[in-house]
Amino acid sequence: MGPEELGALTAAAGAAVVQAAGTDAWAGIHAWWSRWWERVGEMLHREELQREELERLDADGTTLPAASEPEAANRAGYWTGRFETLLGLLPPEEREKAVAELQALVGQRPSAQHGDTTVNVSGDAQVQNGDHNYMVNNFGSPS
Repeated sequence: MGPEELGALTAAAGAAVVQAAGTDAWAGIHAWWSRWWERVGEMLHREELQREELERLDADGTTLPAASEPEAANRAGYWTGRFETLLGLLPPEEREKAVAELQALVGQRPSAQHGDTTVNVSGDAQVQNGDHNYMVNNFGSPS
């Protein structure tokens, strides 16, 4: 997976965290995130990482449902960065597994290539990444 595809994947995962807050999908995101960081913490001999990440996730689970669009976009960017950081910490063989898990997290979404632009759709969010641009469209009624 190239850097552009990886960027689109981590952006979709960041958007998935924000989209899940306050919905039935939140429990699944929370459980998945806990397992992922537990494994990474063990590999890096930093078991406290799981606790720290879950505290951040729990805080967002409480505040995101009432967040403004700019706040939600900021948090999606934060989680995108966390996914990117996590992938950078992993050795190559573990990174491949983590990428597969991220793909599962954002769901079985259709993906289409248009020239140098990748468009991914996940639930109520569309992520477009390419030609040095990045855009997330969230669909649904405003809160």
